[in-house]
Amino acid sequence: MENRTSFFNTTSVLETKHESNGLPLFAKITITLMIIVSIVVTVGNSLVIAAIVKFERLRDITGVFIANLAIADLIIGASLPFQIVFFFYPSLEANRYSCLLRYLVISFACNASIYSLVCTVLDRYIAIIYPLHYYKIMTKRVAYIMVGLIWTVDVIFQSIPLFGVNDYDQSPFCLYELVMDKWYRCANLVHGIVLAFIMFMLYMNIFLIVHKHVIKIQSEAIVQSESHQRQVSKQMNTSIAMVVLFFHISWLPFFLIQLTMLDVGQVTQIKVMVANFLVFLGIFNSVVNPFVYAWKNKEYRRAFRKLLGLSVRDEDSAVTTIA
Repeated sequence: MENRTSFFNTTSVLETKHESNGLPLFAKITITLMIIVSIVVTVGNSLVIAAIVKFERLRDITGVFIANLAIADLIIGASLPFQIVFFFYPSLEANRYSCLLRYLVISFACNASIYSLVCTVLDRYIAIIYPLHYYKIMTKRVAYIMVGLIWTVDVIFQSIPLFGVNDYDQSPFCLYELVMDKWYRCANLVHGIVLAFIMFMLYMNIFLIVHKHVIKIQSEAIVQSESHQRQVSKQMNTSIAMVVLFFHISWLPFFLIQLTMLDVGQVTQIKVMVANFLVFLGIFNSVVNPFVYAWKNKEYRRAFRKLLGLSVRDEDSAVTTIA
């Protein structure tokens, strides 16, 4: 359809002032934030991946899922420059596939990040609920199969709009809420909410069981004999719990605003502006994860300091590299 206009060009109507080069202030601020987030996400998650590859103690089963989560977040960071291109070349939106890919690329990376986080929480759940059978249930082979399924399901799901299931021809603008089929958007939204709920319930169960377990511990000797193992496990559980918390804070507002725009008639300029801000908040979740590991997990903190060439205390030498 001719005379397609990007959302950011249409929102310029709300701007009271335009700069001489044609880009509204709103667009300039958005581009600047995208560049900053892209750099921080790329550097932070590259550091996580490098730490897991280099240091043997981080390459456990949980490390497989954390590495996969970091890869998904890394793709989110790498996809932001593609979004920026549309500000300078709005004519790209006149092409069906470039318009659809504008949203599918970021959706692909975000969904992979969500799937990876679900697998990470499930891994922690099995470790807490079935500690004696954990290594029988959650083997490296099982972990790699789960990772493979994450990317396979994600590729298939994100490919659906490219094969005709879209409303591009009926939409006046290259806007996610308009060009994507209603039922596709609904499925994308519902499965995101369901996965968020599953993660919440799993971690609530983990919290209750750990709390009961702590209450049962009375013998100081038992605590001392298992102190290191418990400490490592507690740090990992705390780290993942923080990541899950930030995920809910980052993504639930976007899910809720999308619920109000399932029908095209419900789509308004203000709602779209809010949704764009909230999806950016969701993307910001990919910035937070590496900082959570460095803040709450001593093993990752040690590894990061070594990778960055910073001084490490004597006990930090426990982190071993590849032989």
